[in-house]
Amino acid sequence: MFISSAVMATIFFGGFDIPFVNDASLGQHIGQNWLAVLEGLTLFVKVVGFIFFFMWVRWTIPRFRYDQLMNLGWKTLIPLSLINMVVTGFILLLKQNHWHF
Repeated sequence: MFISSAVMATIFFGGFDIPFVNDASLGQHIGQNWLAVLEGLTLFVKVVGFIFFFMWVRWTIPRFRYDQLMNLGWKTLIPLSLINMVVTGFILLLKQNHWHF
């Protein structure tokens, strides 16, 4: 859970980047070493947030049986994804042929 949280925080949420802060000016004010410590703490806080989210979802949502998951996947999610592909392809085809809607 820690590794997957670290990968998600790094890839999708900026990793060690402090949100809404200019790192260059902050590094000039407090020094590069303290900036590195703050960025490490930022990554750690993001990872802990994802772990909290994983645990929250895991403890809140009940477990499904295998046959229920297979039923959901084959009878609901696969037809929805196929419909989504067809609609998206149709919209892209209309846009490429300069249809305005």
